[in-house]
Amino acid sequence: MTEREIRFNKKDTYTYDEVRTMLEHALMERAATLGFFYKVMPRDLFDHYGKLALYALGQYRAKNPYFDTREKGDVMAMVDYLWEKGNGVSSTVDDGNYCTEHDEEHALVNMDGKCALVAGWERMGLSPDEVDYLCQITGYGDFGQCEALGLKGEWLETSAKPGCERCILKITKLNGGKLAIE
Repeated sequence: MTEREIRFNKKDTYTYDEVRTMLEHALMERAATLGFFYKVMPRDLFDHYGKLALYALGQYRAKNPYFDTREKGDVMAMVDYLWEKGNGVSSTVDDGNYCTEHDEEHALVNMDGKCALVAGWERMGLSPDEVDYLCQITGYGDFGQCEALGLKGEWLETSAKPGCERCILKITKLNGGKLAIE
């Protein structure tokens, strides 16, 4: 075994639980990064630039090769991506994500439980209102990704709201309409 393999290949395989724990910790760090920007920036600047930056990140994520073979405006492309390839926030909820209804024009994706972003903000000691606000800002990443794919994303529920035990993402064909950021 080379020195590089010794340093970077601590293990050859990981269990599902090990990978999920690593992913959760990485996303909680991502939440903390955004949370600390929120804490030190003037609110109006954070609101404006946070939305722009996360929207741009979503547009960047839409350049994933997974979407190269999918038709723009294909509602199920995003649903399938979250199900098959999702290795982000939607993978950290307790019971995973699943599509509850779909047709050619729309789909609803449930993500049961609290995601690692919400847990990270709560761990920082942010108030429920602050956690809900950061969740809304973070949603612009989803909006950017959807819109780059000819879709519109809308959060109907989030686990950041007190009493909510899931997030529900509504995905619809864009068909014109107002973009999240114009």
